[in-house]
Amino acid sequence: MAKRVPAGFAGDLLLWTAWLYHVEGLTQNDIAEELEVSRQTVANYLNEAVAKDMVRIELRPDILSRQTSATALAELYGLEAVHIVPTPKSESQLFKRLGHAGGQVLDSLVRNGDTIGVAFGRTIFRVGMLMPSSNQPKTTVVQVAGCSLGGSDTSPEACATLIAGKLSAECVNLFAPAYLSTESLTRDLLAEPTLQRQFRLFNETDLMIFGIGELNKHTRFYLNEEYFYNDDLRDHYMKLGAASVVMGRFIDAEGNEIDGPLLNRTVAIDLKTARSIPIRLAVCGGKDKIAAAAAALRGGFATHLVTDEQTAKRLLKAKK
Repeated sequence: MAKRVPAGFAGDLLLWTAWLYHVEGLTQNDIAEELEVSRQTVANYLNEAVAKDMVRIELRPDILSRQTSATALAELYGLEAVHIVPTPKSESQLFKRLGHAGGQVLDSLVRNGDTIGVAFGRTIFRVGMLMPSSNQPKTTVVQVAGCSLGGSDTSPEACATLIAGKLSAECVNLFAPAYLSTESLTRDLLAEPTLQRQFRLFNETDLMIFGIGELNKHTRFYLNEEYFYNDDLRDHYMKLGAASVVMGRFIDAEGNEIDGPLLNRTVAIDLKTARSIPIRLAVCGGKDKIAAAAAALRGGFATHLVTDEQTAKRLLKAKK
């Protein structure tokens, strides 16, 4: 029978074992002697503590960023840091892996009291799902692109709300459609004092996290009803030279915004303001993202990047 657990751990043997191993740094043999149990029993306790979510095992972002490819990629695109995860076999595993890494990096960058801009997409939603929870009540999360009319759980409003919840932060949603039907309506709406106050928050943003959308014949958009954002419009933007979508805006291969039908009908942070945010964390990966990611990086939209190994290698081959 194991020795008595200190009173401060309320008799929880698993918690006491996890503390001795992960905090005090004792070996499993040391703990076995301390508890007067077998080493295998200690190993079982530690596995059970992880299974019960008593222990969160993370790779430090600075360890991820030490890889040679990360250093080369940072130098090539003028980034402050690149964090690379191994490329898994499936796309679903890739989203999960990028989400874990992106969440850890975001958690390491945020300081209580920051204003954080949040974009949208499957990867950013996964970041919000998998990032660690923390208590940062002085932090403000700002939605940087208008709402979706499609009800997607990866929409701007869903991503901002999710990340704000993980940080125990205030969330400022942008309650206007991402795209409007006419330029005049867009001008009138953006002149509203409520939206003007929210757009001023963009200039006070300390950190922004965003995904990078690819643009090809298979791309499907979920930000709005088909009336505004259908396949014909996608094809039209591709003919205009659009290579990527960042924060709801179309950019060419060099990162310049495309002068297309939605340019003056978009309710989202403008790209000049986006580039002025001190810390800009992009999270993306996958073979279909190479041209889009290279365009966003050439355009200077990111200071920090989370990606996977194969994407990193392909980006190194993409000419600046």
